[in-house]
Amino acid sequence: MQVMGTSDSAPLIRACWLSWLAVQTPDQAEVVKALGLMDVRETAWTDGVALIDEVAHDEEEPFSTVVVTPPMQGWTLFVGPYFGLPYPQQTGHVTDLCRELSAHFGRAQLFFHSEQNDGEAWLIAERGRILRRWISEYPALALGEPFGVERRLLDAYGITGKPEDLDPHSDLGGDWAATWGDCWATTVAEESSINPTTAAADTGSSSSMLVAAAPTLG
Repeated sequence: MQVMGTSDSAPLIRACWLSWLAVQTPDQAEVVKALGLMDVRETAWTDGVALIDEVAHDEEEPFSTVVVTPPMQGWTLFVGPYFGLPYPQQTGHVTDLCRELSAHFGRAQLFFHSEQNDGEAWLIAERGRILRRWISEYPALALGEPFGVERRLLDAYGITGKPEDLDPHSDLGGDWAATWGDCWATTVAEESSINPTTAAADTGSSSSMLVAAAPTLG
């Protein structure tokens, strides 16, 4: 598989604040319907990548636009602040949404990655059950047990428990919080599903993206 971003015509997905939902299915239309997305239209990959960064900086209507990738290694990604776990007005809604999607599709995950070192977040759900939710800015909202790369990095720091139980004023807590142990959402995504900042659309799939309007939260 050729990695996107190797030429000007196929830039990598990136944003200063990147939020995305990953659902393990190549069926864009079915997830679009399940999410209640509206006004769906196609856009070129390059334009979609530019829009992702633009929407991440939108201070007036940050939660109104969702960009949908073509299938990527068997996953479909839905990108935009609407799926941002660290945004208090979205946290509960997208958590429930991810759990419901995992019950239907088997696996669904949420991620937030900041290039500005503002925080990292992820939620891993399988078959209607949340395995782990971690939001570095809000440790009290953590759910489940660390596993995979998060657990290995905690062990490397000498942290035998969970990061949400650390005393933030301790040396160990301070060391972890300084960079969250280099445990970034992209690192977790690389192991758990797909890292959109390095991955390409599936071979043989359309390289176009979709742009849609997100439903308004009641």
